Amino acid sequence: RFHLGQKGRPRRLPMTPSEQRGSLAALRQLRHSLPLLCLALALLVLTRLAQQRDSLHLPSAPSAAVQRRLALPPTVARAFELVAAQERARLAESARVDARPQEPWKVGATFQAVGVSLPLAPPIIKHDPALGDGEGDKNIVGLQLLGKGGRRCVVYGMGIAWESNFEQQMAREGCETHAFDCTVDPASPVVAGKAFAFHNWCIGDGGSEFSRGNNYLRGRSAEGRSFKTLSETMRLLGHDSLDVLKFDIEGFEWRLFETEILSGGSLPRQLAFELHTQGSKPIAVPPHLVKGKGFGEVNQLFLALHDRGYRVVSKEMNIYDDKCAEFVLVNVGESET
Repeated sequence: RFHLGQKGRPRRLPMTPSEQRGSLAALRQLRHSLPLLCLALALLVLTRLAQQRDSLHLPSAPSAAVQRRLALPPTVARAFELVAAQERARLAESARVDARPQEPWKVGATFQAVGVSLPLAPPIIKHDPALGDGEGDKNIVGLQLLGKGGRRCVVYGMGIAWESNFEQQMAREGCETHAFDCTVDPASPVVAGKAFAFHNWCIGDGGSEFSRGNNYLRGRSAEGRSFKTLSETMRLLGHDSLDVLKFDIEGFEWRLFETEILSGGSLPRQLAFELHTQGSKPIAVPPHLVKGKGFGEVNQLFLALHDRGYRVVSKEMNIYDDKCAEFVLVNVGESET
């Protein structure tokens, strides 16, 4: 409300009490409705922007299904190849019959010439090999990818004895996991009721060689125990390829390499194993299985594996026995299935 003041200028009159109450109510209503007005304005702006983008035919981000796979830059690829070539040359030199460790007084001298030929780091591998103890987690490559994205993942674990942590972990990761050990009772809590499938047979040869000095039999006879080859096992279970083959079989691995892995056939994408050599503690490793398996024989084995397409990604010495070491190898010639 206004009236004419001095010199005819309009002047606002004081508000009456009823007018004051009305103004306060209007302010309160505006305060409550302001967020809704702002939201409506924002939606209007976004709608107009979307319409403008569509009219300009701007490309959207590619979906995961059509994104181009990562390719290593040539310089990086050549650097990896150089490391692999250097490690192979060292193996070849050390695989000679008369070869000896350069530093025989050092712990783990038997494995001195075996180096990491494909250097990777976490999270590509599970942990830093320098921090491992050769008895713990297997340093698998791409653990977070196995069994994911609808891709079938098959894992075999040979040699269970008193613990099945690896097999349980791989089953949790979504892999179809099978464990094999003819010295373990199927009712044992180590394997009974677990997420993996347990098979009460050993992969390899039986007979007197298996019984001799085998403390895992715990004084029982080996007679009647079941043995199958790796290729026979894969046929029986309906597998034509393996993502990971893990084995800790106390010296029997030398025969496995000779008759299965290096003799042809389907190669597992990854090998995770403990290698036992001459001088290993006989309480766990029958001495006749590793007799003559020293520095030169170790290098001959890894040279053959290298030439079959395998690269060492992890090497960990066993802290309880320096005649044993844990390795993880990945097949660089693997193909997608």
